[in-house]
Amino acid sequence: MSTGQNSNSKIRILLSEGSSTNVREMITALGPLGYTLDICDPNPFCLGRFSRYINKIYRCPISGIDPVGYLKFVIQLLKVQHYDVLFPANEQAYLFAWAKDYLTPLVGLAVADFSAFKRLQTKSAFIQFLDEIHLPHPVTQIAHTWPEIEQAGTFFTMPYFIKTSFGTASTGVWCIKQKEDLSLVNSKLDEQRLIDGQTEFLIQEVAPGNFEQSHAIFDHGLLIALHCTRRLLEGAQGGAVVKIGVKRPLVQQHFEKIGRTLDWHGSLSIDYFWNEQTGQPSYIDANPRITEPMNAVVNGINLADLQVQLSLGKEISTPSPIYPPVKSQSAIQSLLGAASWRYSRRDVLHEMIRVLFKKGIYRSCHEGMTPVLQDFPSILPIIFILINLLWDPKKEKSLALNTIANYSLGSAITWLSVKKPKDVI
Repeated sequence: MSTGQNSNSKIRILLSEGSSTNVREMITALGPLGYTLDICDPNPFCLGRFSRYINKIYRCPISGIDPVGYLKFVIQLLKVQHYDVLFPANEQAYLFAWAKDYLTPLVGLAVADFSAFKRLQTKSAFIQFLDEIHLPHPVTQIAHTWPEIEQAGTFFTMPYFIKTSFGTASTGVWCIKQKEDLSLVNSKLDEQRLIDGQTEFLIQEVAPGNFEQSHAIFDHGLLIALHCTRRLLEGAQGGAVVKIGVKRPLVQQHFEKIGRTLDWHGSLSIDYFWNEQTGQPSYIDANPRITEPMNAVVNGINLADLQVQLSLGKEISTPSPIYPPVKSQSAIQSLLGAASWRYSRRDVLHEMIRVLFKKGIYRSCHEGMTPVLQDFPSILPIIFILINLLWDPKKEKSLALNTIANYSLGSAITWLSVKKPKDVI
């Protein structure tokens, strides 16, 4: 181990959850640097557990069901244990920004002010913010009742989207391709008790172009690093199986404007569609945190490490990306995606073979989530998912949704927006 890695081993990092594919990539990004990594998660057998880089796992309340209980658990843990960095691996970033005054005296934490978070956390707030600073997005209507949703839909040609204002990992998103889809969505919303006149919906046109994501680090409004990726192969729930780095100077200009306007601090990721004909992005969703950083890592920009350095209060120099850009893949996403196509065992096995032997689109790809040769315990989640999908390919939905429940804040986002930390902590 290098001297730098030995020195990093003294830096203790607490990851806010361990269930998401997002945090699994963060472990792969940070682990080889020698940091001591611990996890808070309600599931002791979460995805992040299966890594040689994880030191401890603390079983905690579910942040979406009991956000205050989760937060009190984290605060108590920080008081008892010495951690240098609290790393918001998912939607807990919103919760940490809400309770920032209680956390920053205890640990290094790089998050923006809660007032800035509120401008981006929900899809409707993000669209309104884009309008204020004159950045492009798809044509959007806001609705609260089913008649309003139906009325808004008349302004669009099919296909178009119906989206709940908050949701993670592409949950709460339905594509309306024909009239029959409307009745199916109506039934699902009714089952989930979302048609209550309070839940906010976006009815949105389909943006032309290719789906891309931008990932950035800011230091009090100053853009430090930016990496953009294009999805080359889509997986389950809209996730990316294969992605590649792309250069987007215009997106960088837009991020600089966003950072200055909000005085953003910490990480920020935004999804958009890139129209090759017009050379313009159309922004659709913001994630006030790092999302799946390994494509940036293999392209020379370790955003997760930059977040750590920022949390420690260190000066950060802007890294130079690798050129030409490099592809990354996720074996787990490939299996779930293959199962979602036709619920076929043959599709799952065929895709697993393509991944193993680097066939087709997987040629020259770097594994971003479960690099088995580097981190052998990460093979266990792959085996678990493969066995489950071969037993019943339809399990791909439940496998994804069960993990999302462990890290999504869900309706707690609305609750936090009207409560004060001093009243409940």
